[in-house]
Amino acid sequence: MPKIIDHNARRRDIAKAAVTVIGENGIDNTRLVDVAREAKATTGAITHYFEGKDAVLLAALDHVAQNILLLVQSHEGVSDREQIIDNSSLALAIGDNGRRDWRVWLAFFSRAVGDPALARINNAYYEEFRTGLSKVIRELQKNKKLSMSIDADIVADAIITAVDGLGVRASLDPDNWPPERQINLMRVMLRPLLPTT
Repeated sequence: MPKIIDHNARRRDIAKAAVTVIGENGIDNTRLVDVAREAKATTGAITHYFEGKDAVLLAALDHVAQNILLLVQSHEGVSDREQIIDNSSLALAIGDNGRRDWRVWLAFFSRAVGDPALARINNAYYEEFRTGLSKVIRELQKNKKLSMSIDADIVADAIITAVDGLGVRASLDPDNWPPERQINLMRVMLRPLLPTT
């Protein structure tokens, strides 16, 4: 009986391998052969699933963005501002995976500056992040856990900006930005944005 292959799972495995390679080598030094080696596949298998290197790189970006969106979705059902802060801290450059994902995100971010198509993709991800956070903030306001005086969209943008800023700093200077420092500064920045009265 022929082996049944889950093609979606295989695409995800290749995207995850690309994330690892980009995180280690940078986007410009990522080669399909390196992605294939990491995915335990051949370059032919990769080109079977993706049109070429650019498609593999975009799949890697999407993999990282989907991880962030899962974190945003984990905000749903939070009961207070401290949980928003704790969940937001999960998106920081903490741990091997967090640092790797930030290196990948920054690699694409820098490319998006000169690539309108990639900029549109990045902007669409940020819009999803903001929409999800705004929804959570409004729900907490409705449940009288956050002040009605704050604008949910503006606060969501501020939270994303705080995460971005800390992610950049910790990615570029990891020795001076250990997890504890990142999390403590996240609390300092976010608590005033999320008043309870």
